Amino acid sequence: MTAVPVPRCERLVEYLDHWTAIHPHLLLDELHECRRTYGQVARDVRACAASLLELGVRPGQSVAMLTTPRPEFLTVFLALSRIGAIWVGLNPSYQQAELMHVVTDSEPTLVISLAAHGPREFGEDIAALAAASPAIRHVVAIDGSLPDAIPFAELLAEPSDVAAAELDRIASGIDPNDTALVIYTSGTTGSPKGAMISHRAFAVGCWLQAQRHYHDHPRTLANLPVDHVGGLMDQVGETLTMGGSIHFTERFNPQETLELLQTRRITRWGQIPTMFQMVVSLPEFDRADLASLQQVGWGGAPMTRTLVGRLRATGAQLGTVYGLTESCVAVAYNDDDADDATLAETVGRPDPRLELCIADDDGREVEAGMPGEIQVRNPCLMSGYLHLPAETREAFTADGFLRTGDIGVLRPDGNLTLVGRINEMFKSGGYNMYPREIEIVLESHPLVGIAAVIPVSDPVYHEVGHAFVTARDRTPPTSADLQRWCRERLANYKVPKRIFVRDELPVLPVGKVDKRALAPATPAP
Repeated sequence: MTAVPVPRCERLVEYLDHWTAIHPHLLLDELHECRRTYGQVARDVRACAASLLELGVRPGQSVAMLTTPRPEFLTVFLALSRIGAIWVGLNPSYQQAELMHVVTDSEPTLVISLAAHGPREFGEDIAALAAASPAIRHVVAIDGSLPDAIPFAELLAEPSDVAAAELDRIASGIDPNDTALVIYTSGTTGSPKGAMISHRAFAVGCWLQAQRHYHDHPRTLANLPVDHVGGLMDQVGETLTMGGSIHFTERFNPQETLELLQTRRITRWGQIPTMFQMVVSLPEFDRADLASLQQVGWGGAPMTRTLVGRLRATGAQLGTVYGLTESCVAVAYNDDDADDATLAETVGRPDPRLELCIADDDGREVEAGMPGEIQVRNPCLMSGYLHLPAETREAFTADGFLRTGDIGVLRPDGNLTLVGRINEMFKSGGYNMYPREIEIVLESHPLVGIAAVIPVSDPVYHEVGHAFVTARDRTPPTSADLQRWCRERLANYKVPKRIFVRDELPVLPVGKVDKRALAPATPAP
């Protein structure tokens, strides 16, 4: 791998210091007309860090922030890195019960929040959170006003000499092994768990990914939620690590995305496949000037071969990665010369710098071509689940490998294919059924956009597969046609017993199909 001019740091804020010393006048972030250079962000972060200390935030304590991707987020995120406190992101799409779960579990000292986002106002939500969590000492309003809240602008006041000295004293003694952020899992199998990521794990993860994706002065479109590793590391942290510019947008809009790619001359475009599909489907996509794009990447969900082909036409380097919240860093990447089929059907090769194995139920490594649980070990893994020691022990093997819960197959060519989750695998007539294997076949149909397969109780076979699909374009496929398509490509027992065509499928905040929401939608036979 070619050497790149990126040092290995142990806290994310050290990358701000590094690049500010080199190019203080380079653009670091922007949102609409708000544009800040590295030097300006460094000053804001220092002021914010000193203010947080004056408000009583100390190393090891949590600060929760209900926000969209925007400059205030980056300021607080880096200020917490400076003082050794813990970032907890709150998604604006969460309902009050979801916000309550995260806040009461993480016990933040301070809550920083938008007053509103779109038509939704957060005043009642924040008041309820403050009443339910006695650890909260103060509330800060990013914009607008919240009851009894401190305006965010006050956090950016120039610190006094005494406050600056206290900041320098505390910042110099931070242990990089301490927790830097708690990211709550999507909760597909129960209440979300808070994965604790250390300062060193996050910074090293950014550094490892920057080694793969580095180019001079990258410009990244950042529109993924900042309570998720995709927004925090892949879009923001990695770009800062490379000394690039971050172009925030607060909500995903296909038309706006296409415009920003052109007007901001974006070089790095990373999304989930659903978002790519919506942008590529715009009538003006094929006429757009996307010559600035150097890298187009995705993760979190598979990409259809047709969509890969449309993105290939941009001329950018295409890439898919595999990782998860608990692994923090991506652990597999595709080859630079991977063809469309490999990009659509695999998640690339395991990163040779990190450890990955595929194990059977007894923990023994399986032979190539056989399915097993993907297990990983590297310096970026989570420290554990917050307040859940039993679940933490269960998440790791005795020799320190993280059990991902993903079932994978290592192909003869060295690429890794995901075939499902351990908790998604089901038995039908005695056979192991892996939903992702069936979904890949359905998504290879020219009229199918996204497919999701779930198990449904059956009196004869115990469980059978039911599939839900969306149309790729305006012409929907028929269930009968999809049944024939599957029978030609799958063993009979793998063919879904029923296939439903829908206008759209329910998704989780991170963009994955919400299969738990699909189960009640399955009509009775």
